[in-house]
Amino acid sequence: MSKILIKNSYVVTVDKDFTIYPQGAVYVENGRIIEVGESEALAQKYQERATEVIDATGKAVIPGLINTHLHSGLIRGTAEDLPLWEWITKHVDPKHKVLTADDAYVAASLCYGESLLAGTTCVVDMYRFMDRCADAAEETGIRAVLVPYVADRPQYNYFETIEDNIRLVEERHGSANGRIHVWFGLEHLVYCTEEAYHRVADLAAKYGVGIHTHGEESIDMAQRISRKYGCSPIRLFYNRGILGPKTLLAHCVWLTPAEIELLAVTGTSVAHCPISNMKLASGVAPIPALLARGVSVGLATDGVKENNNLDLFEEMKFASLLQKVHHLNAELMPAEETLRLATIYGAKAIGLDHEIGSLEAGKKADLVLVNLRRLHMAPLLEEDYANIVANLVFSANGADVDTVLVDGKVVVEGHKLLTVDEEMLIDKATEATKALIERRRPFVPEAPTIDDVEV
Repeated sequence: MSKILIKNSYVVTVDKDFTIYPQGAVYVENGRIIEVGESEALAQKYQERATEVIDATGKAVIPGLINTHLHSGLIRGTAEDLPLWEWITKHVDPKHKVLTADDAYVAASLCYGESLLAGTTCVVDMYRFMDRCADAAEETGIRAVLVPYVADRPQYNYFETIEDNIRLVEERHGSANGRIHVWFGLEHLVYCTEEAYHRVADLAAKYGVGIHTHGEESIDMAQRISRKYGCSPIRLFYNRGILGPKTLLAHCVWLTPAEIELLAVTGTSVAHCPISNMKLASGVAPIPALLARGVSVGLATDGVKENNNLDLFEEMKFASLLQKVHHLNAELMPAEETLRLATIYGAKAIGLDHEIGSLEAGKKADLVLVNLRRLHMAPLLEEDYANIVANLVFSANGADVDTVLVDGKVVVEGHKLLTVDEEMLIDKATEATKALIERRRPFVPEAPTIDDVEV
């Protein structure tokens, strides 16, 4: 493995004390961070030992961003201006009926490549044909938690099965030098039987892996589930045995104080998707209340069909501003806390905070170099008016990413992917999407409503 010294950089560690080195350096060896500190001292110590020296003058070095809820996909920009369940019924489920393994591979390659270019080094991807997604993760170089869409109600028999999920855990969990993790996935309470939840809870415990599912994304579905089962969706998850420290729930928009407490006492984590929740008019998740109660919350984009990009810099800005305007409180979600949401908090939410999420000795070398020499990133100030963190959260975007390392390997350099051909990916994605839309046409209802969905 290479020995890399990154020097003359503005290092934002996101460690416990949020240590920042305006003239900092990071030394990486065998895929792990050996030391973080002042540039002059580390250059003297490691310059001759390093096999590669990166002069990061004018750049910030930050931990790789972590996307805690993604659906790889191809239909970006084609499923617009509908509320959640009508959108699912008209666009998403018909697509799943005709999706192929080759489609899934192209979609995952596209989304993982886009993620890396925007500084995301780890994704939690819930999708289909996850063997092919694992191939895409290996090839692009991203760190991935792969979660199959599992459904066992008869009307959703085109989704993955629990048996598919077991096989994926046994064959791909821990592969690619540990970059690939496999969890158990349950699509939604609408898609899965009670038996599926209990069985997955047992299997996750047996294999020592996590569980990922959707929870309380829309108020209308939360109310319908509550009426049918006589309890809230979060309580229903608890009754079915899946809440706990290795469970990650996406969205959690319509939580009551009692449900927040239940998540806290069980140690369940949440993936927050502010842009998706705004675009589908789902609502505003109670992130300040969750954080105040000690619930682990990570930041997420959701999929390209509901975001419509995978830029966690953009997501950070919206995550902060949404809470400020929703609560009419400008002090909520300051920049430092928001950056933690996209890094160390996300790592904790997926149980990997001992390995990633901050720049500290011993951790995996997942890190990002951000170009600070941009008009929209100036001025860069220090001391009383230090603004590096505010600029990263409120001014930066994915196009500012210059270099990305995952596991100590450079996978993006000069804002270009080194692992896959970007132009080829664009062409393949366009071709695959056109064919997918044509195959989907016979399955698209003309005027779907939420009443078409059986609870």
